[in-house]
Amino acid sequence: MDNNVLQAGTAIADITPPLEVGLLTSSVQGTYAPFTAVRLPLKARILVLVSGNEKVALVSLDLLALNDTSVDGWDAFKTGLSAEIAPEHIILTCTHTHTAPESVALSELYLSKEYREWLNEMQQRINMAISAAIRSAKECRVSIGSTRLDDYSLQRRIPTAEGITMSDALQPVTVEMMNREPVDRRVHAVRFTDNSDRAIATIVHAVCHPVHEMCLPHISPDFPGELCLALQETAWAGMPLFLNGAAGDVNPPTVSGGAGDARRHGRALAGVVEKAVWTSAIATGFAVMHMEMDFPIRSSVNVSNPLDALARINAVAIGPLAILFLPGEPFTETAMEIEYRSPFAYTLVAAYAENSIGYIPTAEAFDAGGYETGPGKWSFLAPVTAQLLEEAALHLLDQLHHKKRV
Repeated sequence: MDNNVLQAGTAIADITPPLEVGLLTSSVQGTYAPFTAVRLPLKARILVLVSGNEKVALVSLDLLALNDTSVDGWDAFKTGLSAEIAPEHIILTCTHTHTAPESVALSELYLSKEYREWLNEMQQRINMAISAAIRSAKECRVSIGSTRLDDYSLQRRIPTAEGITMSDALQPVTVEMMNREPVDRRVHAVRFTDNSDRAIATIVHAVCHPVHEMCLPHISPDFPGELCLALQETAWAGMPLFLNGAAGDVNPPTVSGGAGDARRHGRALAGVVEKAVWTSAIATGFAVMHMEMDFPIRSSVNVSNPLDALARINAVAIGPLAILFLPGEPFTETAMEIEYRSPFAYTLVAAYAENSIGYIPTAEAFDAGGYETGPGKWSFLAPVTAQLLEEAALHLLDQLHHKKRV
């Protein structure tokens, strides 16, 4: 096949766990509890791109996150996902829904028999779905869309006399709180269509914590799942796939409000995507790059598995578009700086990708303090990490841009 011909194929797998594979109830205390019901099933949504002999799989999981400890070894887990695509060309992202299993080893759930059985079953289902996506691949064109969604996200770190406070603790949300920066309310979409202009898939990229149902004892994909359900009802979207941005410091206005809030958010997001302004279509192959690097761990935090701090960074280029996949929970400011300095005309910065390395606050955020700075299992990296991540990501994008040109 011509290396400039791009093919795309899709598949969806159900990864809903048994109720016993419970939800995180406190990251600080390291506790979890069983679910009581399934409101909506959790999905793995797979988009495989093929160009010549190269293949890459983008896998969006309705999960909180994953790390080396929780999957009992990252390399072995990735290897088991496909015999047809190299592990470094399978890029996992999590939507970061908080009504999914506690899958980051913040508690001892990952040691349970029920969790391990579910993890193995999930690995097998993703494996089969990747194979199905490869078999369904067909020649495609790509369009890039942009829009925005107001009123559903805000900068959640609010300075008070007592220090940094989460926005959901200060209700009702004021106009001043909604106007605080930085917050990125842009919504980006990447649509794949076949040669007859029939939809294959639509990637939606937006920035917000999915915590509408946080700590509610049912399984749910929160607003990303509601977005996907709404897009599936249309004829133009194909398979929807959600990529969450650098939402480490961005929340919806209210938290734990329930399914109604998640549904409204998801459907509002689908509505603006349908009205997005689209660029001309791109018909070209792709390029992909992968890198790994160790980040420094704070001496005050006991991290029993150093591989939980190993960052895996990936980037995929399609024409003038680059999608950068960062691990952990970087802040909005970091993503916007990467986008500004990127050599590509369009750069989407997705977070919660590959193995989680916890929160990645900016140096200024460490000076101010707050939940995201820890220290604890959810935040254990040194204050310099955001700068190191930014420079590593830009280096990778520069290399990818050069590879794409040659």
